[in-house]
Amino acid sequence: MSFALPILDSAGPVRSTDDSAALLSLLLREQQATAVESFSRWHDREAATSGIAAPASESRYRRLLPAGAPNAGQQYAFEVELDGCSGCKACVVACHNLNGLEEDELWRSVGMLHGGSSSTPVVQHVTAACHHCLEPACLSGCPVDAYEKDPLTGIVHHLDDQCIGCQYCILKCPYDVPKYSRAKGIVRKCDMCSQRLAVGEAPACVQACPNEAIRITIVDRHESAENAEANLFLPGAPEPGYTLPTTIYKTRRPLPANLLPADYYSAAPQHAHWPLVLMLVLTQMSVGAFAIDQIFAMTLGAARDGGGTPASILRVIAAFVLGLIGICGSVFHLGRPWLAYRAILGWRTSWLSREVLAFGLFAALASVYAAATWFSGWTDASDSQPSMIVRLLGVAVVVSGLAGVACSVMIYASTRRTFWNPACTGLKFLLSCLVLGIPTAMLLNLLLSSLSTAEHFALTAQSIQRWPSLVLLAAVTPKLALEATAFRWLAARTFTPMRRTALLMTGPLARATGWRFITGVGGGMLLPALLVVRSSSNASSAPLLVAAVVGGMLLLSFTGELLERYLFFAAVVAPKMPGAPAA
Repeated sequence: MSFALPILDSAGPVRSTDDSAALLSLLLREQQATAVESFSRWHDREAATSGIAAPASESRYRRLLPAGAPNAGQQYAFEVELDGCSGCKACVVACHNLNGLEEDELWRSVGMLHGGSSSTPVVQHVTAACHHCLEPACLSGCPVDAYEKDPLTGIVHHLDDQCIGCQYCILKCPYDVPKYSRAKGIVRKCDMCSQRLAVGEAPACVQACPNEAIRITIVDRHESAENAEANLFLPGAPEPGYTLPTTIYKTRRPLPANLLPADYYSAAPQHAHWPLVLMLVLTQMSVGAFAIDQIFAMTLGAARDGGGTPASILRVIAAFVLGLIGICGSVFHLGRPWLAYRAILGWRTSWLSREVLAFGLFAALASVYAAATWFSGWTDASDSQPSMIVRLLGVAVVVSGLAGVACSVMIYASTRRTFWNPACTGLKFLLSCLVLGIPTAMLLNLLLSSLSTAEHFALTAQSIQRWPSLVLLAAVTPKLALEATAFRWLAARTFTPMRRTALLMTGPLARATGWRFITGVGGGMLLPALLVVRSSSNASSAPLLVAAVVGGMLLLSFTGELLERYLFFAAVVAPKMPGAPAA
């Protein structure tokens, strides 16, 4: 076999050859002719010519910086020349080395867009870092005010000393910019090498790019906002109207309309956040138990003890402890849990801070309610009904708990992820309060009535079967139906975020999905239906059997809600900048 190919090197074309060894030489030279290699040869020539490399480099890089500082209404921004980005990742390496990042911690990444047609395909590399947005979501969502936007330069700084490692900014940022450092227990991000900029030096990524594809420019903030409103940002990137990014992507080539990220059709399960799973389930369980217990107090009548008895106090304490465990368990999600007290600092803008305040009020009112319940019974044991003050305190506990649940809803709805939309998330969380609160309150009433007389235990078992089971059926059925609506996206023609979620739930997360529906149907539909049938057939109360069935309801419902909340985190699709093709 013979080839007739021109061989190119830095000195220009060489003679053609038919020798197969020349083909190997050609391929090796082409492989070495990267953008980094070209830059290295240029640098060596400059050093040999001037004798000192630094002045030549300084002159070269100063052209990539603005002549002066931003004026009023302006700020610094990255400008990326897409035509010059070859995907060499020299910018990634320079950023990683200069900032001393961990192995898997990247403040700058390089992705790929592809599109066009079979006859004229288009492949475009994209380098991206923090966009130093006009309205940074990381800043508004941070519960400890660990972000600040410099009023002069517009650079969004992360205050490492202030951070508690809650990682909420990672959920808030639509561009996947903040990165969590496990070694340090905090989040970190690009600050445009502000210390270098302050002394006229180029950021690491700018200085490392061999094709000068990255530079620092000054943008007008009003113009950047208008460009974001017109969606003039980057194909395949998240919609810019949310945070108003300032990075400018430029190209002299017309980009095809069908340009998509190289990882557009890939989807992988997200981090499960188990401490948050437990926190959400237990706090909603506690709020639901308080609410249902208040309803029991008004409806069970003679089948229930009075408001100041030890049994009623134990019910309050048990429901309170469930919420307290959930609140305390969430601390284990923090990288620096000893600084958890700071989480209320951002209450003006952060729903996470508001959730902490709401559940803190819930815990305080529940404590006062438990004390008032005990004091009411101790001062007047002959009165079988709680006082009006105790009743009002019980209502206040429920209201504050529901406020906390509402804040939990907004924490995730405000991230604008499709799977976490406000309507579905709010309905799921509220129905979880019922699904978990009803069997919890039922079991507490049964167990504590068993400490009284056998007649009281039997009366409670007989009166507690029907309407709570019917309400549980009415709550579980729409909740499971709501969760099942995700599967209808499997038939969607476009690869939307919800279709990715459905594919995750039927693919990598299929086992968890299956068990979630099995436990949901068993604990929330079959066992409650059994109690309804028993109560309608005038069967003997059999309090131990009723207690066993209610215990099974609680166990299966709790397991099902844990799995539902696990899928809530694992099956969500996180927006981000275009990525690289799957390996």
